[in-house]
Parts: sequence; structure tokens; C-alpha cells
Amino acid sequence: MDCTGSMGPHINAAKSIILEVAEYMENMKPSVKIRLGFCGYRDHNNGADRLQRFPFTDSYVHFRKDLSNVTARSGQDRDTPEDVLGGLNEAITQMSWSGEFRFMFHIGDNPPHGRRYSNLDDNYPDGEPHGLTAESVLREMESKRIFYFFGKVTNNTDKMIDIFHSIIGEFPVHDLPATVNPEELVKKLFEATCSTIETAISLKE
Repeated sequence: MDCTGSMGPHINAAKSIILEVAEYMENMKPSVKIRLGFCGYRDHNNGADRLQRFPFTDSYVHFRKDLSNVTARSGQDRDTPEDVLGGLNEAITQMSWSGEFRFMFHIGDNPPHGRRYSNLDDNYPDGEPHGLTAESVLREMESKRIFYFFGKVTNNTDKMIDIFHSIIGEFPVHDLPATVNPEELVKKLFEATCSTIETAISLKE
């Protein structure tokens, strides 16, 4: 999840639905035991706060406690793109993926750095400064058999979605606009999260 300042409502919504999602899935798919993990990203000027990762756990109470430590904050650089590729790469390569069903639900309101993804004000117009590309990150995700889902907050990510589609094919995109009221956002995120899990399982059955 993008954890920059604009994403506060979505972070709060995620915190509020975890136990409800766990209960729903236990009732719907009691034979499936779900482990949850989290990787948040900000931008390169955030230093040590650029990436925030919590390992997979089957304790939903523990996971919600982890999420309580996640806050929305931005750095000093006021460009629009964020370290999307760094966040995805961190989640893919630095978390202990296991089990038959593996899925990543990515929620963000802005694209990666680089003119390839947008014409927005960008401090790194030539792309991700550490050399990551969408191709390298998403191919690694495919090699680990991880299904990708996206929660779209704004139209700023439309070109990113198209590029991702061109690399890994179609994937579900859920509309999670920040313009809705908090209660509606919680409802939308709950429905999208449950749908993501159910779809990932059905794709493997």
C-alpha cells in the first residue's frame, strides 16, 4: 500500500476491516487458512521510512496490531509519483511467500517514477533510481506464482495499469476512490479484499 499523506483514509479503512475479513473468510472457506503480511511504501526522500514491512502471520489480531503502527506521511519532495516499484519489489523479494494460494492486493493513488507512467511532476523522470523496472519486478512476481490485484484510488494510475497489463496480462482492478465518505470506503475496501481472496483461490481450484 502507498503510505504517503494522501492515503490516510485507505490506511485507516484497512486497519478497521482486518478482523472482519478474517471472520468472513473463515466462514466462507473454513478449509483455507490465511496468512497476512503488509508492505507499505512512500518515496525515496523518506529515508528509513521509505519502506515498511510486516512479515506474514496467521494471527489476525497480531496483524491488526502491526497495521496500527502504519501512518500516512509524506517527505519534503513534492513530486507526485511514488516508489511503487520499490514497494512491490520489497513485498515480492523480502517476504516469505509460501502456500498454494499467493496473492498481492496493491492499493495506490499515484504511479511509479518515470515519464513512461505519467507526465506528472516527477523528480525522477528517467525512472526508478535504483534500476528497477516494471518488467523485472512483475516477472519476479510471476516466477513466485503470486496473483496481482490492484485497488485504484485515482486516474493517475491508469497508464501504470495499462503497462502492467501488457506485461502480466489482465488482472482485477477495484475502484477505491478517496472521494467517498469514510464509511463507504470501509465497505468498498472490505468487499474488494474479500473478492480478491476469493478470486485468487478460485483461480487455483
